[in-house]
Amino acid sequence: MRQLVLDAGPLIALFYAKDSYHSQSVAGFTQLSQARTILLTPIPIVFEVYKWLLQRTSPGLAQQTLETMEKSLHLMAINRTEFDDLTAMIYALPQWQGTLEDATVAAMALHYRCPVWTLNFRDFGIFSKLKFWNPS
Repeated sequence: MRQLVLDAGPLIALFYAKDSYHSQSVAGFTQLSQARTILLTPIPIVFEVYKWLLQRTSPGLAQQTLETMEKSLHLMAINRTEFDDLTAMIYALPQWQGTLEDATVAAMALHYRCPVWTLNFRDFGIFSKLKFWNPS
């Protein structure tokens, strides 16, 4: 696999050793690293991971994680046109309870035609064309 889009869950589990998915996340990132997979990560996901760690651990761990994410991930910004596309997608799905962060993950995966690695499939079930990746 050449590239995939990361959701926040695997990143949080990687950096938070007490997470119930920590071992699975470590194994997954090891597998992806060995395969030299490009880890496309929307900037809003970086914000989500940083905030989660900041609120539940310490500023030091959050900052260390931010530095690691900057060095290790292919960070993807969104421009105004892409933001407008995201909001149009959300308005077209009035029953969907996903977040804007989730919408960036889905939109990016659909645009680049690559799978998503997430721990929360419920948020993405409405997108029938999405493909998912899990560690083997």
